[in-house]
Amino acid sequence: MSEGPPLADQPRPRIVALGTVSLDTIESGAERSGERNAESGGEIVRDVLGGSAPYFGAAARHSSDVALLGVVGDDFPDELLNPLRELGVDVSGIERRPGETFRWHARYHADGSRETLGTNRDRALRAVPSVPESLRHPRALFLGSTDPRTQAAVLMALGTPELIVLDTMIHWVRQYRDEFLEVARRAHIVLMAEDEAIELGHGDVEAAVSQLLHGGCSWVVVKRGAAGSTAFGNEFTLTVTSPRPSAAVDPTGAGDAFAGGLVDALCAHGSVAPSADAMESALRRASVLGSLAVEAFSLSCLLRVARAEVEARSRAVQVEVRGIDSHRQVK
Repeated sequence: MSEGPPLADQPRPRIVALGTVSLDTIESGAERSGERNAESGGEIVRDVLGGSAPYFGAAARHSSDVALLGVVGDDFPDELLNPLRELGVDVSGIERRPGETFRWHARYHADGSRETLGTNRDRALRAVPSVPESLRHPRALFLGSTDPRTQAAVLMALGTPELIVLDTMIHWVRQYRDEFLEVARRAHIVLMAEDEAIELGHGDVEAAVSQLLHGGCSWVVVKRGAAGSTAFGNEFTLTVTSPRPSAAVDPTGAGDAFAGGLVDALCAHGSVAPSADAMESALRRASVLGSLAVEAFSLSCLLRVARAEVEARSRAVQVEVRGIDSHRQVK
């Protein structure tokens, strides 16, 4: 399958992305200069910008006009959004409300494992953001990993985008399975980490994929981190390798950056209909952006990478395409 060039003369498509906006404290086991933690020996960054919406926006900006939707508390430093503003990402849909911004403190060990050291989940704001009239009816909508009830409310407010991509977290699959499945029935593409698919399928990834495809979506993408990802469709599966990052510093947000690359690439090629050809090209870019996200703390690498570098790296990504028979067995 050919990748196909983007249509240079087409206006930039608009993507609206709903997601969390957080203040993250991250400890990394990577050997780097910076503040050190006496207990773990790793480097620490405190109260840096995080959340699914900023990571998505930083990754999806290369070929599309991206607008973010989210809610922060009155403790959120507005200047953290300036790097996104400077790159043309519309952050006017991030609302400030009385209360606490979600905070997350995690430690990544040298072997890649993660330890959550603390959150303020019980106190943090959980609210549906308002949708400005100017953002209604986008070409594509990304429903980032937040409460399915919030996702449903935003989807209803935004009309009928040509492309709807849904992401989630294992917490939402466990606690709000029916609500998640209801939103999934309206999505064209559902993204899931492998543990989320296992949870949904009661231990069976194939069962989860079949349930979602039979529910009406066109593709289910199962993300396996450094092991790559597989997109399951009704006629094909596409398996993509994950490029090796120059350094594994901070894996936070890699899945959201993956989603940003995927949606941006689908929109950039002139049609958001998720054909196998379009998905093959989009998976290449998604894998590159997901890999880049881990090379530095917070959004640092995603904010500085140029489109030309992303495209050059994408050409080196390997994608295996396989057909599926009527019994959903890979040929």
